[in-house]
Amino acid sequence: MPDPVTRPSLLRAAAAREWLRHRGGEADDDPSFTLVGHEAVAEDVRLWRIWHTSGCVRLTPGAWSDSAVLLLLPLEGALTVTLGGERAIVGHGSFAALPADSTAEINTGGSTARLSLLIRSSAPPSGLVVSSSSALPVLVAAANAILEAPPVLSDPTVPGLRTALQGLAAAVLAE
Repeated sequence: MPDPVTRPSLLRAAAAREWLRHRGGEADDDPSFTLVGHEAVAEDVRLWRIWHTSGCVRLTPGAWSDSAVLLLLPLEGALTVTLGGERAIVGHGSFAALPADSTAEINTGGSTARLSLLIRSSAPPSGLVVSSSSALPVLVAAANAILEAPPVLSDPTVPGLRTALQGLAAAVLAE
């Protein structure tokens, strides 16, 4: 299991691809590919804030079961998300949800930033879902706050923060 908190750092080329690989992603072998990743991990929740230059990131199923959902929340720029035969453009103010046990691609024509939230779900989507939600700004604010001042795993606030993220994600998915 990775460290519970990873501070952001600028990674290029092989180092950026390695960072993604440890988190279930693969990027093209482009020497100019640059990434800044920030991560917080707790039981049943993984949260990333990722900025990267243009390119294609392939998401591969990881150790999470089919009872998990991956939420992609664009902060800057737009993402083209492809899952099977489904394709959608996702921009700021909307989100994409996909089953975590699926293979998907994220393509960007320019630099983009997004939050990615991987959580367990009693009813993960069966395919790609792109929508908006009035609860989305609250989830984004909470996720960013956690990444800006992340608690250590032994902190007594971690279970409550984990529950809050799971509840906000459920609210976003419910609309």
